[in-house]
Amino acid sequence: MQQQRNRDQRDDSNCNDCTETEYEYPIKKTLKSERQTICNTLYNTSATVGEMEEKFKGEKHVYHTRQCMFVWTETNYKLYRNLEITSGTELLQTNDSIKANVKNYVGLNKDLNSQLLKIANGIKNVKAKFGDLKEAACKLDWCLKDSCSVQQRKALTGHLPENCKDGPKNLPKECCDAEDILKEMIDYPTTLFGDLESIFKSSFDVVGIQMFSNIDTLDGMQKELETKSKDFESYIKTTMTTRLTDLNSRQSELIQSVKDLTKAAMDRNSTRADFEGYRDTIEFLCHPHCHKCINYDDSDKNEDDCGCGKHGSGRLKECEKQICCICEDVKKTFCCENCDEPKKDC
Repeated sequence: MQQQRNRDQRDDSNCNDCTETEYEYPIKKTLKSERQTICNTLYNTSATVGEMEEKFKGEKHVYHTRQCMFVWTETNYKLYRNLEITSGTELLQTNDSIKANVKNYVGLNKDLNSQLLKIANGIKNVKAKFGDLKEAACKLDWCLKDSCSVQQRKALTGHLPENCKDGPKNLPKECCDAEDILKEMIDYPTTLFGDLESIFKSSFDVVGIQMFSNIDTLDGMQKELETKSKDFESYIKTTMTTRLTDLNSRQSELIQSVKDLTKAAMDRNSTRADFEGYRDTIEFLCHPHCHKCINYDDSDKNEDDCGCGKHGSGRLKECEKQICCICEDVKKTFCCENCDEPKKDC
């Protein structure tokens, strides 16, 4: 297969266009030897060009793959970075504010609980005192209704019970309200004790409601929230650090791929240039334009037909003329003057 490939390459390169019968002079034998050497180089360069083409395609594929990996990794890193900057930082700051507020609320709640208990216990003590007052009022009422206390009542108020025969006597003006005062001393404690009973019940209901709200549990919830928030922030930072490391690795790989792709392109182009140079050389050796230099003819005139007056005479004058033209072209290679003018033939 390699031999067949070499034969195909020789056919494509026109290396067999020149027949051995055309060569009659020693210079032709020399050209034949040189042509064969360059042909072999051309075959190898042709294979190298194919190799460079495939290498360039492979490096290009690797470059695009690494480019996509870099973009994906960068996007993923940005997601975690933006999440850490916004949500992570915001969550920690919010948690700090909640922690301070909960601490303040818990302190206020304890003070409120202390005051409510103090009020409830005070009402409880008042209730006990009112119990004694109510009991005294009951005793006073019983004494007023006792028949044995009629004279004492009469002496205090100037009144007797309705079933008594003796009517009221005139009392000093300042003692006229004594009867009403005694009734109030009997009635008010009972009425006030009922109100106090409601106050007592309501006060302990409020204490129960305040305790049932159990705001102290916010402290434990806040600590749990703080722990979870720190764990979440730590996870984001760890992942972000990992993604940043991955991103740096992908960037290094992408840079290396750019270098490899650039080198592969330059190697390919350089090999192409070598191949084209060898191909043109083979073309020249197979079909030389200066055939008069090879096929010596005594009838050739030694005239200077170049027109520059610098060439000698003889059969090599044509070659000298072509070299002279090359020199003129080289002089104009990096010159931009009169670039738009049509190029004149030598």
